[in-house]
Amino acid sequence: MSEMGASTVIKRKHRKRFRFPGLEIYGVLIYLFLYMPLIVVLVYSFNSSQSAMRFQSLTLEWYQKLFSDSTLLLALFNSLKVSLIAVSCAVIIGTSGAIFLNRVSFKGKDLFRSIALMPIILPGIIIGLSILIFILNLKIPLSMFTVLLGHLTFTTAVVLQQVSARLSRLSKNLENAAMDLGAPPIKAFFYVTLPMIKRAIIGGALLAFTMSFDEIIITYFLTSTFTTLPIYIYGMLRFGLSPEIYAISAVVLVFSIVLIILTARFTGTEDEKLIS
Repeated sequence: MSEMGASTVIKRKHRKRFRFPGLEIYGVLIYLFLYMPLIVVLVYSFNSSQSAMRFQSLTLEWYQKLFSDSTLLLALFNSLKVSLIAVSCAVIIGTSGAIFLNRVSFKGKDLFRSIALMPIILPGIIIGLSILIFILNLKIPLSMFTVLLGHLTFTTAVVLQQVSARLSRLSKNLENAAMDLGAPPIKAFFYVTLPMIKRAIIGGALLAFTMSFDEIIITYFLTSTFTTLPIYIYGMLRFGLSPEIYAISAVVLVFSIVLIILTARFTGTEDEKLIS
């Protein structure tokens, strides 16, 4: 029996695993389909030709024009300002909400959690239109404040989701042990719980900032004369493609990639080593 078992194991080891023919080529084609437009944007942002469809030679002219355009710089400043304020408020509200949902039990808790996370799932056009109707009924003029309210809906949900996921993996006994040793609840939170969820808070904030900075649909519904960078780029597109649009898009693309990399860095599990 032992010889038969050994031969069976050897046969299984030498048995070839079935592989779909051309799987590597298929994977390369999928990645090309996803990322080739981004590569084209980056390459054509250095195009010296006035035509957006014909490449001549490399130049930095369009980037120089970008950073000398006062209107564009104002739109960039507006986007950064809205994103920073929205994310700062979202971190406070989202983290508090996550702690509340983690520690308090009540009827309909799962339903409440699902409703709180709905802004991530719902299309931006639905959220923007709903907030617009609500604001118009309250006679509030469209401004930076209304744009900020719109961004708070999904940025808060993002932070809430990230922090809730981390809290669900942490043991409540750690904070209870600190209080058993004489630490007051507030001190136990800041010295025990907060260090273990800080990476989730930072990662959620970076992800929320990326989404807020690139948001256009909700902003389009809730703004009047207040212009953010995505709105500015959309306005330029109505007059056709130009190398300057490629340059703006390349700057936003690189900035977003950096934020995504930082988000992946801070949403790891290294902070869980604190409980090991």
